[in-house]
Amino acid sequence: MYKLLIVEDEEIFRTVLPTIIDWNSLGFEVASVCENGFKALEFLNKIEVDVILTDIRMPVLNGLELAMEVRSRFPRTKVTLFSAFNEFDYARKGLECGVYGYILKSDGEDEIVHHFTKIKEVLHKENRIRIDSEDFWRQRETFFKAMLDRPLDMDEQTMAMNQKMGMLSDMKECRLALIRIDEFKHMSFYSGADRVRSIQELIRGYVYEHIEIPNKGIVISLNEMLCVLSTLPESNFVQMVMEVYENLKEELSLYRKNEEESLEISCVIGSQATNAQELSTTYNTLRSAFLNKAYAGNSIIHYTGQEANSKRIFTFAEEEKMMKEIVLLVNGKAQEKLIEYLETLKNDCIAFQLTDMDMISGFAVKLVLAIFNTLGEMGRKSDAFLERTNYLIKEIGYCETISMMFKKLEAFTIEAFELLNEENSMKNRRIVDEALAYIRKNYAEPISLEELARYVNVHPVHLSRLFSKDLGHTFKYILTEVRMEEAKRLLKDISYKVYEISTLVGYEKPRYFSELFRNVTGFTPLEYREKYKG
Repeated sequence: MYKLLIVEDEEIFRTVLPTIIDWNSLGFEVASVCENGFKALEFLNKIEVDVILTDIRMPVLNGLELAMEVRSRFPRTKVTLFSAFNEFDYARKGLECGVYGYILKSDGEDEIVHHFTKIKEVLHKENRIRIDSEDFWRQRETFFKAMLDRPLDMDEQTMAMNQKMGMLSDMKECRLALIRIDEFKHMSFYSGADRVRSIQELIRGYVYEHIEIPNKGIVISLNEMLCVLSTLPESNFVQMVMEVYENLKEELSLYRKNEEESLEISCVIGSQATNAQELSTTYNTLRSAFLNKAYAGNSIIHYTGQEANSKRIFTFAEEEKMMKEIVLLVNGKAQEKLIEYLETLKNDCIAFQLTDMDMISGFAVKLVLAIFNTLGEMGRKSDAFLERTNYLIKEIGYCETISMMFKKLEAFTIEAFELLNEENSMKNRRIVDEALAYIRKNYAEPISLEELARYVNVHPVHLSRLFSKDLGHTFKYILTEVRMEEAKRLLKDISYKVYEISTLVGYEKPRYFSELFRNVTGFTPLEYREKYKG
């Protein structure tokens, strides 16, 4: 039996709801009935439940705020809103707050039965994945690999095993998408294997929850790739994958430790396969396309069958000419022009669809050594900068996308110019002060590092370095800190709902704001309000 908590401020519904539905036959036990959100949270602190059925409009703590708290404190618990009003805005806000579903009181008993029958199926699936979870994924991976390697050996016994493991029972009109961390090798080098494994588990769990749990497809973990299989029509499949991809990127941003850690992901979407053999061919084609075409990084790719391009983009003579140009810019202390030059080179490589990262990394190492030697000739090299140069050359070997490689080059260039322009510290301080003033004035807007850099008239990489050097924190950290301080102030005013405060401090999605607030302060917004209310 799954435990159900009913939260309702109207006495008539508190009396009727536990009795008009045969909850036991649906697989649910009514654990308690509470009259408001605060009473519900008090109960949940003692006994955790599987599902909550809650009214929206309640005094003190309404259904949306309860849903946000439950999502933060009890993430496995499903919350369904139960309202007498067909309020589209509340339904939309409910989705943003992490609500599972929405039932109108006027819909009657049949709708409640239908809704909770679906919830029970979801809970069954989640419980299955929690029991010996790694063994579940390992079995799926083993089976899927065997199917890809020997697609013609798919006999009835194999298909029966396929169905037992929750795989697609029919391969007709099957579509496939692949998701992967962009900088898998770099992240393993920078953050360690355990960190990469935990992020992969997070991605796997998120995609499973949003695709397999609602019966939209199945999810298979395969080495560093995550495979999504579905029989949805093409337009529905593409829309589903794109939505999950965009929301997953936002979810991952909550787990980034610092600006250096790359938690960006890419996805490639394939076309239809009608049998196991076609699926095998499609997978191998997409995997090749993924590794060859994710050169830009942080992108979603619709496979078009284009071949990888491993030709040289520049001749050796052209490379030599570029190196001389770079040396001239370093000698002339033309920082902005050099950054723009690197930006142009990056865009050329992406536009040319160059896929040979070894060729690009060789070019990058030449560029780093050219800058380092130029500084040496100017008498500006130091042991610390030599160590930084050697470390960068090692890092370049682990970069898997053009974007990451040029990001490293731009950061190195900024460091080089800092070595050349130590006398400009006052100017840099003014830039930081202007940037801070802009953040404090516009924190409610969707500010980006690029937008802020344009405002203070410097390159984004340069501004990022200034924040780290002068303030000891990244741009994202400082923006979040300013927003959280304002959120703390607003939370002390009980006239504001938590989801209203979310918008006021620059976060469109209340659940994202709630999770971020908890990460920063150690409290959910409601816990903070209770602790520090006047």
